[in-house]
Amino acid sequence: MKLITPTDHQLNDHHRDLFQQGAGVIATDGDLSAGLWFDHTPEYQGRKIGTIGGCEINEAAAGFLSDCADYLHREHQCQTVVGPMNGNTWQQHRLVLDSNGRDPFFMEPIEPAHFLETFRAAGFEELSSYSSSSVDLTATARDFASLEKRLQAASVTIRPIDPAKFESDLGAIFDLSLISFANNFLYTPLKKSSFVGKYMSAQDHIDPDLVLLVERDDDLVGFVFCMPDLFAVKQGKPPAIIVKTLAVLPERNLSGLGSLLVFKAQAIAKSKGYTEAIHALQYQSNSSRRISDRFDAKIFRQYALMAKTFTQIS
Repeated sequence: MKLITPTDHQLNDHHRDLFQQGAGVIATDGDLSAGLWFDHTPEYQGRKIGTIGGCEINEAAAGFLSDCADYLHREHQCQTVVGPMNGNTWQQHRLVLDSNGRDPFFMEPIEPAHFLETFRAAGFEELSSYSSSSVDLTATARDFASLEKRLQAASVTIRPIDPAKFESDLGAIFDLSLISFANNFLYTPLKKSSFVGKYMSAQDHIDPDLVLLVERDDDLVGFVFCMPDLFAVKQGKPPAIIVKTLAVLPERNLSGLGSLLVFKAQAIAKSKGYTEAIHALQYQSNSSRRISDRFDAKIFRQYALMAKTFTQIS
C-alpha cells in the first residue's frame, strides 16, 4: 500500500478534492485508492475515530480496506475506523444497505452496490443506519390546524427565507443547527463560513418558498430546508422536492413544530405542482423519522455507516 500526501507533485483532481476535504493521506494499491482522515474527526464512545472515504475500490478490495484500517489504528491510534465517510457527517458518507431500485435523487450519496460486501469482508460491521422515503403529495394530508393554532399562541411566526438577506438568514440557520444538532450521532461542528458559502453557491437552485424559517421575537427557533430534485427535472419525471434538513429548538412549547413545518413546506410544494416529497437521509433513531411516519412516508432506500473497532491502542 502506497501513501500519497498533499505535497506530492502528481495529484489528480480526485486526490486534490479529498485533500481539500481534510484527508490526511490517500492510500493506493494499483487501481485501488481511498482517502484516510485522522484529524478533526468525530469521537465515538470516547474513542478516537479514523475514517475511510472517497473510495475507488472493486469487489476484491477487502484486503486493501483492512490495510487502510490497520494503518489508521497503528499510526494514528484510531480505535474505531468508520467508512465510507469523508472525514465527518457534513461530507459524503454512508453506503447503500437496501434499495427498491429507484433512481438517485439530487445530492444523494450512492456508492456502488459492491461496497457493502467489500466493507463486510474487510471486517467492518454496521454502526448506524439511515433511510430515505417518499411522500405522495397528491394524497389527502392530515389536518394540522389545532397544532398550528397552539403554536401561534406561543408567538411564533413562519416565513420563507428572504433572497434579499439570504446570507444573514443562512447565518441564523447555521447558528440554530449548532444547537439543534449538537447531540446528533457523530456530530462535528463546521465552520460557519464553509456552511454559508456552500449554500450561497447553490442559491440559484433553491426556491425561497420551500425554505421556511420560524421566528419568535426575531430569533430563529426552527427551520425546514427543502429544494427541488433537479435529477427528476432533467429526467422528465414527476416533480419532487427534497426535505433535506429540519431543525427545531428543543423546547417543550415548540413541540410539534417540526411536523407543522414539514406539512407547510409540502403544502406549498403541492401548490407549485410537485407530486412527491423525498424525506432524505434520515438517521433511524432521529425524531425526523417519526415525523415522516405521520405523513405515511414509504422507505425506498436504506443506508449504513460501517465500522471496524480495535480493542487496544497499537
